[in-house]
Amino acid sequence: MVRHPKKKEDEKSDTGNDIKDNPAGSPVSTPTDESRTKNGLNKIFWLRVAMGVIAGSLAAIIGSNQSMFSEESSRMTLGFGIMIILFVVSYVVAKSMHIPIAATDKKKLITTGYGSYFLMFIFCWILVNTLIHPEVGIAAVR
Repeated sequence: MVRHPKKKEDEKSDTGNDIKDNPAGSPVSTPTDESRTKNGLNKIFWLRVAMGVIAGSLAAIIGSNQSMFSEESSRMTLGFGIMIILFVVSYVVAKSMHIPIAATDKKKLITTGYGSYFLMFIFCWILVNTLIHPEVGIAAVR
């Protein structure tokens, strides 16, 4: 088999071109759009961390108002309901920020910071619940 020599067009390097190959029809983003996108996604991340703290604290405080002898599943359902509601609120806030994201990356509004949101929710829920009911942990140790 005989190999064809490379075409001269393929040998050209991309010197001076910082623009990535984009599919046909997608807008070329400028560096200012990229920095606005990155800054916006950072704001969404920290918004979700703060909302996770608020959701965990609210779940513990509202759950502690229920009687100690009520079903644990109702407190758990209430806590995770608060978590889901505040996550939806954070998505609405993120959507209203009008961050310039490509049409193919729209799921970044949902996926940015959701792991940190969940972990901060769980951490704050346990911490605030422990601070509200210290006698439960001490009685089990003695």
